[in-house]
Amino acid sequence: MANDKQVKDLMIPLEDYPHIPYWFTLRQAMAIVREAAIKFEGAFEPRAVLVFDEKYQLMGILTLRDMIKGLEPKFLQETSLVKMDPNLAVLMGDLLGPNMRAASQRPVSEVMSPIQATVEGSAPIAKALYQMIKENVGLMPVIQAGKVAGMIRLSDLFNEVSQVVLGD
Repeated sequence: MANDKQVKDLMIPLEDYPHIPYWFTLRQAMAIVREAAIKFEGAFEPRAVLVFDEKYQLMGILTLRDMIKGLEPKFLQETSLVKMDPNLAVLMGDLLGPNMRAASQRPVSEVMSPIQATVEGSAPIAKALYQMIKENVGLMPVIQAGKVAGMIRLSDLFNEVSQVVLGD
């Protein structure tokens, strides 16, 4: 981990990271994630999608968890059915049933998460590590010239740290 490495040296460029407008549906977002996983197989696996407004301003992030929660709101609460059925067979019937397709038409803006932290592309990677640990996030948007330029992932920063620790 060279002291002169900057966040922009390790980020995934925005053009390579899945991003969508806020009016896309969960179904469309899922298709984008699947396409990106195929396109970048072996390079990285997307675990989220950036969400933008009409002026290409970052509005939020849609994680895989957000998508699942958006499809099945019952996961948000523990019901008496869950207590009676620890294998969740009842919920699985609903999750994998016709209600899921209807729920997939929800706009992503209803279920996306707010951006918790960003980092400048010119910042040293230690600053990105600090912010990710402080905010408990696994990825962060990278900002350059006031706009989103890409994404930095904790796994990429971990690789840099492990090279120092392991002497690679």
